[in-house]
Amino acid sequence: MNRTVGVLLAGGLSRRFGSPKAFAELDGKPFYEYALKALEAASDHVVVISRPELVARFPSDLDVITDLEIFEGKGPLAGIMTAMTERPADQYLVLPCDMPFVGAAEAKALRKYAKNSHDVTALRNQEEAIPLFSIWNSRIKDALEAELKSGQLRVMEFMEKVQTEWLDSAAIHGNPAVFRNLNKPEQGKGGDEHGHHTSAGSL
Repeated sequence: MNRTVGVLLAGGLSRRFGSPKAFAELDGKPFYEYALKALEAASDHVVVISRPELVARFPSDLDVITDLEIFEGKGPLAGIMTAMTERPADQYLVLPCDMPFVGAAEAKALRKYAKNSHDVTALRNQEEAIPLFSIWNSRIKDALEAELKSGQLRVMEFMEKVQTEWLDSAAIHGNPAVFRNLNKPEQGKGGDEHGHHTSAGSL
């Protein structure tokens, strides 16, 4: 059985949101707790990647680390690279903190569908790609490091350079809204059932 480390991305600047998304609440519970439970259900260990100023806000029993200094603040690819470097495993199940509707069932299903022959396994639907709820094979670590050192930080661009398997999100859950990112505070209050994913171009 391959060792799977869950990677909870919780270090974004959250400019549009106005406050750290990890601690925004949905039904009285911080966003990160939803992602944490999903990852715990489908991983052998979970590491939270966050910003230095936020580390102390997480419970002390969580494994919370910050980006490798050389790649600090360089976005999701830097977070994944940090996890691969600091928490060795065979594969990494990645989930951002701003996708609180993804649960244990979805995380387990994605792990089940991911094949070792693929470098990355991610989701898409008819409207868009969902690159950051995904599984990354550890063998692409060197390629990822080279990408970051070159200054190329776009997730989608990197995924085009490696063997990425795009699964239809309907195979994981029939409602595409489950996979949306919450980018505005009012979405976290449950009032927006039509929230939109971050566009691939901004990743």
